[in-house]
Order: sequence, then C-alpha cells, then structure tokens
Amino acid sequence: MRVTLRSNQQGEAVLILRFLKAIWRFLSGVSRVISVLVPLVFVGVFITAFSLSLGDAGPKPLPDKAALLIAPSGALVEDAPAPTPLAALFNQEYQQPTVLQDIISAIRWAAEDDRISAVVLDLENVSGPTTSQTVEISAAIAEFKDAGKPVIARADFYSQANYLLAAQADQVLLHPEGGLFLEGFSVYRAYLRTFLERVRVTMHVFRAGDNKSAVEPYLRDDMSDGEREVITRWLTGLWSAFTGLAESGRGMPLGSMDAFIAAFPEKLNASENDLAETLLAAGWIDVLADHAEMDAALIKWVGAEDEAGLAPMVSLEQYQEALATRRSETEQGLPLIVIVPVEGTLVPGESEEGMAGSDTITHYIETALEADALAAMVLRVNSPGGSVFASEQIRRKLFEVRERGIPLVVSMGSVAASGGYWIAAEADEIWALPTTITGSIGAFSAFPTIEGVFDYIGVTVDGLGTTSLAGAASFERGLSPEMASIVQALSVGAYQDFVQLVADGRGMTREAVEQVADGLVWTGQEAAMNGLVDGLGGLDEAVAAAASLAGVEQWRTRRTSVPPSFESLFIEELSRSLTQSVLPKGAWFQALANSFTPVVKSVSSLRDPAHLYVQCLLCAPLP
Repeated sequence: MRVTLRSNQQGEAVLILRFLKAIWRFLSGVSRVISVLVPLVFVGVFITAFSLSLGDAGPKPLPDKAALLIAPSGALVEDAPAPTPLAALFNQEYQQPTVLQDIISAIRWAAEDDRISAVVLDLENVSGPTTSQTVEISAAIAEFKDAGKPVIARADFYSQANYLLAAQADQVLLHPEGGLFLEGFSVYRAYLRTFLERVRVTMHVFRAGDNKSAVEPYLRDDMSDGEREVITRWLTGLWSAFTGLAESGRGMPLGSMDAFIAAFPEKLNASENDLAETLLAAGWIDVLADHAEMDAALIKWVGAEDEAGLAPMVSLEQYQEALATRRSETEQGLPLIVIVPVEGTLVPGESEEGMAGSDTITHYIETALEADALAAMVLRVNSPGGSVFASEQIRRKLFEVRERGIPLVVSMGSVAASGGYWIAAEADEIWALPTTITGSIGAFSAFPTIEGVFDYIGVTVDGLGTTSLAGAASFERGLSPEMASIVQALSVGAYQDFVQLVADGRGMTREAVEQVADGLVWTGQEAAMNGLVDGLGGLDEAVAAAASLAGVEQWRTRRTSVPPSFESLFIEELSRSLTQSVLPKGAWFQALANSFTPVVKSVSSLRDPAHLYVQCLLCAPLP
C-alpha cells in the first residue's frame, strides 16, 4: 500500500510539474512578445514620423532600364484582410497574401513603360495561383510580350500550380537540383460521421437540393456516387483547361502533359533519375541554371547591369508607388468604376482572413456609392458562399445600387458558388472565366449538439419551459422532433427563396432554374451554356461591360479595401510569437496544422444566426 501511494503521489507531482512548466513557457512567450513588440512600436512611430518629415520627397525614381520583378508571397486574393488569431496560431510560416489585380495592372502598365524592358516571375513563395487566376494574368503577360518585351520565370522548385504561370514565359529557368511535379487535379475531403459518433457529438443536418454536397462530410464516411459523378464532370473540365493552357504556353501539342505524367517513371529512369534533366528533356523547362547563372542570364534578357553586377529589378510595390502619381494625372476627371472585392466564405460581421464579412462588404458598397463621378460598380466575387444571413445582407445592399440606376456587373473569379451566386444573381450582367467554379444553388442547415457527451460522462440536464419549443434546440439536450421539422422547413424555404431570386435576376422560369440548381456545381463554361452567366471573361471584360452599360468610353477604376488595423496586426504577431514559444516546432507539426486548419476554418465559419447556409464546401479553388 505504501508503494502504491508513493507511486500515485509521484505521478501527481509529475503532472503538477508539467503543468507549471507549461505555464512558465506561456509566460515566457508573453514576455518575449512584449520585449519584441514594445521596441517595434517605438520604431514604427519613429519611422512614421521620419517618413512624414520627408514631406513631398516622393517615390524613389525608377532606373532607366530594369525588369519588373513579380515575386508574390502567400495566396493570390481579391482582398487581403488581416489573418485571424487562429490562422496566426497554427500557421507559423504565414506570408501576407498578394492582391491579384495588383499584379495584372502592373504588368499592363509595364507593357507601355519604356523603363521596363522585361518581366521576371519569381514564383518561389506564391501559393497557387489557381487556373482562373493564371488565365487572367496570362492575358496581361500576352500584352507585355506583344510589346516585344521578354518574360522570364525562375525558381528552385515549381509547384504544379505556379508552373502553369511560369509556362506562359518566354524562358523557364530551373535550378539543376530543383524540380517540378505534375500530377493532375484531385478532390479529397475529411468525412466526419464516425468521428462525430466516437466523440458523441450529434451533427444535425438539414438540406434542400439533393446534390447539396456541403453536408456529406457530416453524414457519411465516404463520397456518394452522385457526388463522384458531379465532381468528375467539372474536375475533368478544369484539368483539361489547365493542361491546354500549359501546353499552349510551351508550344506543345494537346495531350502532351497527360502523356508525360503517364510515362513519368520511365522518363525519369531514362534520365538516370535526375528530375531536372527529365523536365528539360521533355521540354517543360528551357534552362537549368544555378543562382549565379540565373543572374547572368537575366542581365542579358534585361539589357542592363547595376552597380552590384546584377540585372536592375523593380519590385511590384516599388512600381505601384512610382505609378501612383502618373495614374492619377492620366485618369483625372474620368468617370469612376468602383471594384468591390468579395474574398472568402460569407459570414456575418467583419471580414477576416479567408472570410468575407457582410458588414465589411456592405461598408465597401456604401463607400463606393459616396464616390464622386461614380459611373458603375463591379462586384468581384471569389467565394464559395456561406451564411444565408450574410449573403442576404450583401444582396440587399447591392439592390440599393440598382435602385439608384447605377449599373452593377459581377465578375466571378476562381469560385463564385452557392452564396457567391446568391449575391450575383440580380446583377445587370454576370461574367465568369471558363474555369470559374459556380452554381451550387442549394441550402442547408447544420449545427452540433453534445447530449451524447453529457450522457457518456454522466451529466444530466433537466428543467422546464413555458412552451414545447422552449429549449427545443439546446446544445446540451439535442433537437426535438418538432424543432427538427421547423429547421428542415426553414432550409427548404431558403432554397425556394434562392431559386426565386435566380429566376427573377436571370429572367428564367423557376422550372428552368431548378434544372440547373439542386446543389449542382458548374464550370463557368457550363454556366454560360445554362444561362447562369452572360459572358466569359475576366475582370477587364466585366469592367468594359459596366462601362458600356453606363455609356462611358473612357474611365478609371478604383478598388475598395480596408487596410488591417494595428490591433489586428498586434493580435496576429502575439499569437504567432506565443506559438513559437509554446507549441512544438518542426515540419511535422506544420504539416499537421496545415491539414487541421481547413477543418477548423470550415467549422468556425458556421456562424449564421439561424444556422442556414448556402455554401459549397467542395468549391475550394483548384490550382
């Protein structure tokens, strides 16, 4: 007995010691954050004051001849709000996203700028781009090349996604020890039915639209046959578009990429297992070069050399700053077309990283309506949908735009599905890229209850209510049959509303809409054939359509955005610093976090006050 007692006491002591160590690590992390951030605040204040003291010094002049360096970091987005504390916590290698339209506009201006002799695509740190994003960037690159200027892509390693953009360059450079893996597209998702059963959480799911796939992960352990059929259709179409764009960029016949992937093991063996040589022999890469050789090659392409013996480079940020005054002078007095970005899952409240808050978007629209010389508005949508409440808030605000007689055109980016289509349906015109993922016209309701958990741990919940509905939807008690029927009716009602607003907005009958609704997902090409969009094209085409509706021949554009607040940046840095002090380090943990984060984000986005959603969880943009 004494031995057992001593063992238990030792075990308790160990646990207490571990707990105290964890607290100490946390406090040490806080101390480190404070020790870092406080000086940073003072330095920031000093830099700001110093910058203001410079007055009208203006941007640094550009070299007489230089390359425009396009070196995006993170994801390419339409709008870039500050990351959430959750994202900061798990993503220790977070990189600030790059706004897609900044890249496109810079390349277009550079095509006519005598100071810019080449474009260099440094794609090492970019996540993506998607096929749709590459389509739009490629149009700008084509204009640049038509001006007789070269485009060079360089990287140590190419992902399949960023290679598609690199393939549009005149020369593709790769480090001899680098590589590129072409593998195709896939759609895999986590199915939670068994997991939810094991943790004794009941996920109540109600849907309208037989093909509303968003709810399948909560109801199944695998993909349904119907969902496989739907995904196969649009996934095959997107892969065909990807391979076609890559092959045309490289001047290869159609089918070359599929043939290369099929024969890759044999081709790799023939090159003595040298990946870079395999890619070079197949024609996917033009030159194998180390960093010094890349630098020397760029000097020849740019046609100039700086004091450091390198090709002069102008960063995207520097070029935009230099162009600001020029654009202002060139476009002064022209009618204004405002571009309102909608980036991420639609949620009530303010926008966060990966989430488009209805309050933020409606504020964007209100700000645009107050602009002088406003001629038209373009809603740029890159969203898989989300909350019914958030979608309806945005739709009602957009209705005010049309009530004022201001033309409203929607430009669909990589994805504009479900709630993304809800807010688009009533626009004067809808434009999509052939590779846009859209449709998914359906509705569902989902929320968890933990009565099973309480039962397992021996907790009981008891009480009373004044009516049969009081407490009928309790997190602790579950859902009564009566309340379940109500929620199902609300889901059906949301779906019926969705179908009707599409019918009204598109000038279609309900029967015609129902044929292409039911939660079905379409590519932009298919959506055009089904009457869901008016034209195929990117943001430029949508802006031109808005100008035509407004009756203006010349115009200027402006994108609404809100820079991240100091508070949000502080929280981000605090979360990341604590992470580095407390959480495990290493690639294994980062990989685990990267796998876990999408599931957490998906659940955290379910914040509709009525638990009603128009969201396509499978409609994440593909590379």
